[in-house]
Amino acid sequence: MDIQELEAGIIKSIKEATIEVCSTMLMLEVKDEESYVKDEKKVSTDLISSLHFFGDNYMGKIGVFSSGIAAAQLAEAMLGSPVNKIDDEVKDCMGEIVNMIAGGAKTKLMDTMGLLHLLTPWVIAGKNIKISSHKPGDDNLTLESRAQFSWIMTRFSFNGNHFTVGVQPNAVPDNSINKSDLDDKLKELEKENRELKNSLTNLKS
Repeated sequence: MDIQELEAGIIKSIKEATIEVCSTMLMLEVKDEESYVKDEKKVSTDLISSLHFFGDNYMGKIGVFSSGIAAAQLAEAMLGSPVNKIDDEVKDCMGEIVNMIAGGAKTKLMDTMGLLHLLTPWVIAGKNIKISSHKPGDDNLTLESRAQFSWIMTRFSFNGNHFTVGVQPNAVPDNSINKSDLDDKLKELEKENRELKNSLTNLKS
């Protein structure tokens, strides 16, 4: 099954998981709005909470993108107390939110994507953060040919604000990948996680 064929199932799983997490864990009623595919070099946000996933057939990222105000409101709902600034506590909350959404979506996605493993979340906050990782000049590529640079996004609204949950799926090149290859891929993803956390530390300094 190619990436485009997974799109509808990913959107459905993310909608269900996000609404369930917000309802049961945050006591928030959220409404799913539009869903779309977006080139990552066109994504700009104030806060990103994301994690990597990998399996025998697919690998990629799940992320929550929000403004500072929306992140503060989500953290308030989780903590049950007022939030006046984007601090480490808010970032921890957003990391836990993406972790819960990914955990809920994972069980729904495994029928079509196979067994998936989740790594630890990472969170970056700033102003109009860009997440592009590919070169200029690739604007006319299709979703399938540039899947690693595209996010399948769904926008959610709540209390006059909104946030977006996205999945960036990639097919594992060799479906006959063995355990040794998976271990190597896990090490690569863990290394990328460490590099992202180092970048976050540098941004703070």
